[in-house]
Amino acid sequence: MKKDKSRVEGVEWGEAQLREYLNFTTFDGTDKDFHCLHRAYTRMTADVFADFVALFKAENRNIHAINLQGKTLAELIASHDKSADYLTALTN
Repeated sequence: MKKDKSRVEGVEWGEAQLREYLNFTTFDGTDKDFHCLHRAYTRMTADVFADFVALFKAENRNIHAINLQGKTLAELIASHDKSADYLTALTN
């Protein structure tokens, strides 16, 4: 995440707001499911991301979608310092 961007904290995320993250499109050929997951990861706290992942799975979306480099979101963020709670959401 760019240093001038931050996660949205202290705001209630309802289902409608979470659903907005299911509808992002890409213009470079990135898998839509990967793109939606990645945007959610970069903009949500871990607790909200866990709720989003539950909704994502309930909508039968592909949690194992890959980026253009062939990596899943879990593989991409595994080395991030503060990714443990996000990885738990993705792998449970």
